[in-house]
Formats: sequence, C-alpha cells, structure tokens
Amino acid sequence: MSGSFLSNFSFSVVLNLLIKLFWVFVIEIAVQNTLGAEAYGVYFESFNFSYLFFILLDIGLSNYTNRTVAGDPDSLRDLFPSVWSIKLILTLVYLLVLFIAAKLMGYDALHFKVVMFIGLNHVLMSMMLFFRSAIGGLHLFKTDAVVSVIDRLIMGIVCGAFLWLPQIREHFSLDHYLFAMFSGYLGSLGIALWVLSRNGGKIRFFFDKAMFLDMLKKSYPFAILFFLMGLYTRIDSVMLGRLLENGEFEVGIYASAFRLLEAAVIFAVLLSNLLLPLFSRLISKKESVHALVKESFHVVMIAAVLLPLTCYFYADYLYPLLYDENHEYGAKVFAILFINFIPMAVGYIFGTLLTAKSELRLLNYISVVGLIVNIVLNAIFIPHWQALGAVYATILTQGLVTLSTFYFSIKYFKLSLYELINWRVISFVFANLLVFYSLPKLGLEAPWSMVLSILIGLIWIPVFRIIRIRDLKKLIK
Repeated sequence: MSGSFLSNFSFSVVLNLLIKLFWVFVIEIAVQNTLGAEAYGVYFESFNFSYLFFILLDIGLSNYTNRTVAGDPDSLRDLFPSVWSIKLILTLVYLLVLFIAAKLMGYDALHFKVVMFIGLNHVLMSMMLFFRSAIGGLHLFKTDAVVSVIDRLIMGIVCGAFLWLPQIREHFSLDHYLFAMFSGYLGSLGIALWVLSRNGGKIRFFFDKAMFLDMLKKSYPFAILFFLMGLYTRIDSVMLGRLLENGEFEVGIYASAFRLLEAAVIFAVLLSNLLLPLFSRLISKKESVHALVKESFHVVMIAAVLLPLTCYFYADYLYPLLYDENHEYGAKVFAILFINFIPMAVGYIFGTLLTAKSELRLLNYISVVGLIVNIVLNAIFIPHWQALGAVYATILTQGLVTLSTFYFSIKYFKLSLYELINWRVISFVFANLLVFYSLPKLGLEAPWSMVLSILIGLIWIPVFRIIRIRDLKKLIK
C-alpha cells in the first residue's frame, strides 16, 4: 500500500467524517427539533421513496466512467459528451417514473411536492456523483475528496442561516430545508464541472448507442445490486408512513434514530472502501485473504460491541441530549435500532469480500431474499408495533443478509471460524455486557457511568488481545 494512497485515503476519511458529523449533529438534528417529528417524517418518507428509484439516474454510468478514465485519462475528452447525454436521458426517465409512482401511491399535495423536489435534488446529486467519478478517474483524489464534502458544507451554511437568523428561524419550514439541499448540490455540481472542464471534459450532446449498450452490459450486475440494497434498506420508512394513520409521526421518530445509526456506520463504509482494492489485489494474485479478513473483522467487532451497548444502556440519557421531544418513545426506538449496527458493520466486510471475488449474482440473490423478508416482516410488524415494528424488521433482515454473506465467505475462502470468533472475542463480548449491565446499578450518574463503561471496554481490548499492533503494522506494509 503506497504512502500516497494512505495519504489520500486518510485525507478523505478525516474530511468526510468532520463534515458528516457536522451535518448530522448540528444541522439535521436542529432541523428535526425545529420542524417536529411529524413534519420531518414527511421529508424522510419522501426522501426514501424518491431514493428507491435513484438507480435509474445512473445504472452503472459512474462506475463505468471511473474505470475507463482511470485506465486512460485522455479518453475523458471523447467519453464525457456521450455519457453526459445518456445521463440527461436517464434524468427524464427518472423524473417521469417518480411522477407516476408518486401518483399511484396516492400522495397528497404536500407529499407529492416534497417527493418531486427531492427528486430534483437527487438528479443534481447524481450528476455530481457522475462528475466526481470522472475526477477520481483522473487520479485527482484530494480534489475529489474536497468536492465530496462541498455540498454538505454549502447546505450547512445556508440551512444554518435559516435556522439561526432570528428573522427567518420563526418561519422555518420544510421548504427552507429543501432549498438548502438544492443550493448545496447545485454549488458542488458547478465546482465539479469547472474542475472537469479544465481537464478536458466538455458538455455537448452526443448519444453513442454502442457505448451505452457496452456500459449497460458491464455494469448492470452492480446496478441491480445497488437497486436491491436500496429497496430493502429504505422501504421500511415508506411502509411505515403508508400503513399507519399517524405514519408521518412514526417515520419522524424512526428517522431520529436512523440518522444516528447511519452516521455511525460511515466508519464501516469507509473501511470497506479501503478493503475492496486490497481484497481484489490479494484475490487476483491468488494470495490468502485470511489475515486481512481477521484483523478487519476484529477492528469492526470492537465498535460493534461498544457502540450498541452504549446506546442501548444509556439511551435514556443520550436521546434527550439531542432531541427536544418524544424522549421516552424515541429513546426506546434509538436503543433497539442501534443493535442493527452489529450486522450492518460486519456485513460490510463480508459483502466487500464477495464483491472483490465478483460474486455479484450471489449478492443479488441474497438481496432479493432480504427484500422479500423485509417487506413481509414490515407488513406484519408495523401495524402491531409501529416504528418499533420497522426496527425489528430491519434488524432481522440485516441479520439474515449478513449471516448469508458470512457463510458464503467462509465457504469460498476457507476461512477459519475459530480465528474470527475465538475465546478472546467471546470473552470480550461477555466482559463488556457484564460491565455495561452492572455499572448503571451502582448509583453513579449516567454520564460518569457511561464514560467509565466505555473506558473499561477499551481496556479489555489489549487484555483479550482483540487486535495487536504488530499485526496491523504487518498488514499496512
């Protein structure tokens, strides 16, 4: 692994984490506190409904562009007009499908307006991701990292002005939030286009049918996988909003917990982005992936134990720190939903491993099963347990998907189950369970009890030798 790669990856990780944390904990939470759970629920359901069709905006274009330009940077000049033209056609298809789908869902005027506005924002976001794929293909990695956070930065500035300027704050509405997002995507899109124009990317309409078919043939397995994963991870909030009379409120409560889970999982997402080229390289050279899988699994296990335990046992303290209302119900949803961090984080390792082996057909089959299970469970659970029903369905679905990828990874790569889950890992889990369960009963105030539990959990890492520095150094070399 070259120093340049590590430098670029570290820069991207730090930048994305800082902006992501700022966006989630400063802006998004302030927006929900200002709008209230019900109004924010309208936004969250509409966002996820629009996102179900997001794949129509790309169908593998960004991946195709990145790979082609990375192999031959001079190809950007000829490739860009064709791919840009296809992108415009797909935009019209997406907006038409979204319009028809929203009508068929029977959304009222407010929902329909929000769905279509978010659809427009998704168009801009997709364009920006496409431009970024070309920038990455040109090996302008630090430029790509900066462009990747500019949208959130602009959104944060605009939305922050709406939220904290006294003359605007009292009139703050969902329209202000949507406009802030529109401004962010448009600004980052303009900057990305400026970067490309200086490197040979020119906008003109030119449709190349042969290139489109070639791209579709090479990219459709990735596109199908992305679509299926989007369905079973996003459809729960849509069903929650449609199956209940107070659906918007329940979606708002669910969203308040889900955003925190999504922010936490970015750690596993960034790790998987690092692991994919490493796994691919080892597999192509017919070298063993065992050591890399073991160390990455143990790193993830530390977070997958400490974070859910902290959120579960201290939800009644943490949730009111962030939100202004619905503390009892919201804390319960938050506590249980964070259990899903375990299969989500672990799943990124084994899903990435199977992707590196090009087992896309298998991953698509697993995703289809996951989608069916998720829809059935949501249909059964939501009417009985409302937002908690969606939480239970999500945990069971993600657990099934992760167990499937875990099983096939062990089967295909002859991984040792004991190396992954040995007595040290099991002892680490039970020792932390004992600490997190016992300390709150000693009468300490919640903040001190929580901090002490986490510190003891960190001490267990070297005690049980979950990860060893020399092994990590060897892998980095």
